Amino acid sequence: MLREFAGWLSATPLSRTLQDVLWVVPASQSVHIIALAVVFSAALMINLRLLGLGAGGRSVSQLVDTLVPWMWRGLGALLLTGAIQTIAEPLRQFVAPLFWAKMLMIGVVVLATAVFARAVRSNARRWDAAATRPAAARRFAVASTLLWLAIIVCGRFIGYTWAFYA
Repeated sequence: MLREFAGWLSATPLSRTLQDVLWVVPASQSVHIIALAVVFSAALMINLRLLGLGAGGRSVSQLVDTLVPWMWRGLGALLLTGAIQTIAEPLRQFVAPLFWAKMLMIGVVVLATAVFARAVRSNARRWDAAATRPAAARRFAVASTLLWLAIIVCGRFIGYTWAFYA
C-alpha cells in the first residue's frame, strides 16, 4: 500500500517539479542538516545541564526559555525540508523501515520535550536547584540525547538502506 502511494505521489506535478529542479533536493538536505544541528545542539545543552555537566552560569529554566523556542523553529524547518525530500523521493522514504523508526522517535522526543518544557516553566525553582530537581530529569536527559542520536543515525542510513526494500 505504501509503495502504491509512493508511486502515486511520485507522479504528481509537485513531486515531478521537485525531481526536475536539480538543486531543490540538495538545498533541502543542506537546510535539513543545519536545522538538525540547531535542534540537537539546543537539546544537548539542556540535557548536559540536567546531568550537571553543562556550564554552571545558566539555570535549567533559563536554558529552557532560551533554547526550546529555537528547537521548535528548527523542528519547523525540519518538517518543511523533510516534506520536500519526501515529496521529491517518496519511494526512498516510505519503503525504508529506518524512516518509520525515525518518525516514531521524533514523535516521542518532541512530546517528551514539550512535557519537560511545560514542567520546567510551571516550577522553575524546583528544576533550577540540583537538590530539588526531579529524579526523572536525569532519565529525560539521557533518553532525549539517545533518541536524538538514534534519529540522526536513522536519517543518515535511510539513504544507504532504502534500496534493499525497494
